[in-house]
Amino acid sequence: MQLTQLVDLVVANTDGYECFPFNKPTRHEKIVWHVIKHHSNDKIIAMVFEKDAELLIDLKLTIEHGQQMRLIRGVEPGFHMNKAHWNTVHVNATDLSEGELVNMIKESATLTE
Repeated sequence: MQLTQLVDLVVANTDGYECFPFNKPTRHEKIVWHVIKHHSNDKIIAMVFEKDAELLIDLKLTIEHGQQMRLIRGVEPGFHMNKAHWNTVHVNATDLSEGELVNMIKESATLTE
C-alpha cells in the first residue's frame, strides 16, 4: 500500500480530514506527519507517516485490544504517542488483513469522538 492510499482509506472510513499540524514549511522534516482529524472536534484519529522507507500508521485502541493486537507481527506500541492507548502498524510488514486494519481505524475514530 502507498501513503496516499492509506490516507484515503482512513478518510473514507471516518469523518476525518487530512492536515499537517507538525510540519513547518520553513523546516525540512525527516518525517512528514499526515494527520487525520475529526471534522467535529479536531481530535486526532490517525497519524500516517513514513520512517526509514516504511509506511506506518498510529491508531488509538482500547488498552485491552491494543495489547491483543501487539501479538500480531507488525503492530507495536505507538511511535511518539501514549504507548498504553496508541499503536503503530507497519502497514506493509504486518500480518493484519486490510479488513482488520479498517476495523482498527474505525475503533480509533470512535475512541477519539
